[in-house]
Amino acid sequence: MPTKSLPSAAMRYSVIAILLLIPVRALPADDGGRPLISDNFAVLYQPTGDWYEAGDAMLNPDQNRLLVGKPGTGVLINGKTGRTNSLVTREAYQDVQVHVEFMVAKGSNSGVIFHGNYEIQILDSAHIETPTGAHCGGVYPRAEGEPGTPSYRHIDAGSPPRVNAAKPPGQWQTMDIIFQSPRFDEAGNKTANAKFVRVVHNGSVVQENHEMPYAHGPNWDRKQFPNGRVVLQGDYGPIALRNIRVRPWKAGDEGSAQPRDMPAVSQLNVPPEGFTALFNGKDLTGWRVHPKVKEMWSIEDGVLKSHGLLEQWGADLVTEKEYQDYVLMVDFRMPALSDSGIHFRNLAPAMLGKMGDAEQFNIHPKGGTGHLESFRFVPESMELTQDQLPKVKHVEPEIGVWHTIKLTVVGKNVTAELDGEVILDHFQYPEGMLKAGPNPIRFQKHRFTEGAKPGERNPCPIEFRNIFIKEIKASASIEPRGLNVPPEGFTALFNGRDFTGCRSHGVVSES
Repeated sequence: MPTKSLPSAAMRYSVIAILLLIPVRALPADDGGRPLISDNFAVLYQPTGDWYEAGDAMLNPDQNRLLVGKPGTGVLINGKTGRTNSLVTREAYQDVQVHVEFMVAKGSNSGVIFHGNYEIQILDSAHIETPTGAHCGGVYPRAEGEPGTPSYRHIDAGSPPRVNAAKPPGQWQTMDIIFQSPRFDEAGNKTANAKFVRVVHNGSVVQENHEMPYAHGPNWDRKQFPNGRVVLQGDYGPIALRNIRVRPWKAGDEGSAQPRDMPAVSQLNVPPEGFTALFNGKDLTGWRVHPKVKEMWSIEDGVLKSHGLLEQWGADLVTEKEYQDYVLMVDFRMPALSDSGIHFRNLAPAMLGKMGDAEQFNIHPKGGTGHLESFRFVPESMELTQDQLPKVKHVEPEIGVWHTIKLTVVGKNVTAELDGEVILDHFQYPEGMLKAGPNPIRFQKHRFTEGAKPGERNPCPIEFRNIFIKEIKASASIEPRGLNVPPEGFTALFNGRDFTGCRSHGVVSES
């Protein structure tokens, strides 16, 4: 919703309110998402005005403030100019879960409104450094008219998104919203405020348990209702919509309030069999807690978060215990362009001085994830060959999305996986670079980096969860060569002597 003239904004909200007052039958139970775009949009009020269906959408190559459709079906576009009526569901809902995918043109403005009263803003906001409640993912503020003018001003801040997860115009984005309606007693008195239980924008939680005592926008003192329809704005700039789904939601159904890559809080930080949790989801037990760590890190809903700007190094998360050989698994998310890493082994004396005392597995969205930091500082005297350098698969983890790293560290050998795909396969460090003894594991909070503009500073926000470790211990009966002797927790499929346990097909070589 934009800061336009009061008459047009008020008129729009009045039209929405009238639609929401139309009586409807009670909604039956539904345990799955109900697609809205289907059967000529039968579950929406029949689109009027300039709405049309397309197979996909893109920015107009001649004018980036407009969208154009591609042939096909499944995508709704609000006309050539993006100035048409809003879409309203035929059904009314009390507590409801909504999924919508959208694309905006440059400068476009829209929103998802519940009951005509409570709005999650959709806006071209990727360029905004400090978003407000009026930007994408925000709970729209209240407003009032300015005396003697047709415009209005905000009278509160609404609720800004926790992070700016917006993508640039012309890219598809996702919004998942859990809305809980206000409660009323038999006399019609309100007993509980409406609430946005959770809003997830492009994989990032931007709102959580935010109550709304009032309606939003210029008519903030309007009457509130126990149920109402879902409104998709189409009158303040070009927008394309697809994969719109809605279903009733039961309060307390924690799992359904989560995005696909965000497990329920009760499931977070619970280690798989054979692993131990390094982070308990509640506090920093088991970690070295220095003053800068307390200042720069917070724990929210079982997630370790550090979004603030760090002036000087010293806020890394470091385990109290030291580890020898192990498998480490951890989820990470970068809410915005960032830089971080995992320190997993101490460096040999010849490598000390330029990058600290530990090797780092880099975490970076621009092709740097998986690279080993020490190879930027190898002394010329080592004269490494190409065969001695790590061959890391180039990856660019998506910003705002959870990813999983798995590191297997045995002696001076390391294997790395990202989201189940091997990106570094059994790399053996050259002599003189790495120590093989036990050491603590460290998760980096990067100091600020310089931005693209003079004076601009990037705080390098980073989040971690599900930090699990499985120590690999040598067997007490291991033979000198150590071949075919499984580490703890594993079973050998080949005993090193014969084909016990193997099926024989045809002739088997005796060599």
